[in-house]
Amino acid sequence: KNLGQDLDEVKGQLLEVNNLALEGKPADMVITSHICRGNYHSTFFTSGPYDSVADYVFAKENVDAYYLEFDDDRSGGFEPLREVSPNKKDKKVVLGLITTKSPELEDKETVIKRIHEAEKYIPLERLYLSPQCGFASCEIGNKLTEEEQWAKLKLVKEIAKEVWK
Repeated sequence: KNLGQDLDEVKGQLLEVNNLALEGKPADMVITSHICRGNYHSTFFTSGPYDSVADYVFAKENVDAYYLEFDDDRSGGFEPLREVSPNKKDKKVVLGLITTKSPELEDKETVIKRIHEAEKYIPLERLYLSPQCGFASCEIGNKLTEEEQWAKLKLVKEIAKEVWK
């Protein structure tokens, strides 16, 4: 219980609202869900693994893909991905392994290794790579120059070409 409310009941209600909002969408409309942990001027406001929402959101939300932040330890491991719609084998997961909060470029081999770690839970053909969030989720933006942002996107492209040949 949290503040007198049952957390499972609240999660169920939120899932129901999300799924109701998606009812009747055109068959060719692709819907994705991003679980954001905050992206204000290179800072975040929450952390923790996806374990607590995996059985609701990953297993039951009626979306086509998830954009998930995995750019540092605050997101936990990939184990919750095993809950991604076990009965819907085409749901995709976009791994946000490239941070938008720091100009430092990630090590290419480390990112590739992490993609293959995630592959233990989701087949590679359903995995994608992206930055973990936008470069400017607010007017002030993050503490990266335009050149540093382009370098991050170039890295995403290089890794994707290598992993998904």
